[in-house]
Amino acid sequence: MNVLSVATIQYELTFIESEEQFWKGLTSTISKAAEQGAELVVFPEYMTAHLLSLKPAMSHKEACHYLSNYTAKYMNFFLQSSRAFGITILGGTHICHEEDGFVNNAYLFFPDGRVEVQTKLHLTPEERNSWSLVAGDRLNMIESKWGKLAITTCYDIEFPELARMAAEQGAQLLLCPSYTDSAFGYYRVRHCAQARAIENQLFVVLSGMVGSLPEGLLQVDQGYCQAGVFSPCDYPFSEQGILQVGVVNESGMALAELDFAMLQENREHGVVAPFYDRRPSLYQYEPVKLLLGEC
Repeated sequence: MNVLSVATIQYELTFIESEEQFWKGLTSTISKAAEQGAELVVFPEYMTAHLLSLKPAMSHKEACHYLSNYTAKYMNFFLQSSRAFGITILGGTHICHEEDGFVNNAYLFFPDGRVEVQTKLHLTPEERNSWSLVAGDRLNMIESKWGKLAITTCYDIEFPELARMAAEQGAQLLLCPSYTDSAFGYYRVRHCAQARAIENQLFVVLSGMVGSLPEGLLQVDQGYCQAGVFSPCDYPFSEQGILQVGVVNESGMALAELDFAMLQENREHGVVAPFYDRRPSLYQYEPVKLLLGEC
């Protein structure tokens, strides 16, 4: 299939009174996206951390245990939702416990019951030092009826080698669930997402969180985001490489159609072809060795 309708979510961190309210809110968002014709919904990183607001403040270790206890419920909810609405859902990311420790996993749920998982590969200093999370060690290339795609979670999008590796293996779409709590973090992720779209001549879908929670919650207290769907900045797309964006820091979604025939047209007839024109032999280098005493 050449065209994919995608809804990327600006999920609001707001006051909730119960776990039931949390799940009902997700169902409402999925339903609205399906009503507008979306075939894929992309929720943000650390979305289930919203549940931490139902409890007194916890340490990071306690928070990991608390969230991991929701894993079965999380999986069941999105499996049922994907099947019921006939829609593919990236259920944001969720902290769960695996053999080596706690990980930050993104799960992609398909209506036929298939689930693909991508563990975050590059951890921020906070995730390493405060959360004590364990990084993943492989990129999962995911087959879909729209072609190959990969998941680059938040900080992962800031490493061009990862996106290039995905593109070289046939990916034409990167999904980037993110959580950034400031404009600084957001624009790092946003600009890198657009750079990856230009460098590799593919689509990038970015989701994130907005809003705020009461002070004292250590893990997820506020979000800054403008979700978006990005393309190369070249023919036959717009000069800015933006297919759609949401309203800055407002709850909602950005909907866009990804036409993969147009993407192929860009790769074949664009003014420039950075994916094909790269020269790997130029980029190899040997570390410079300085002798003791040299200036």
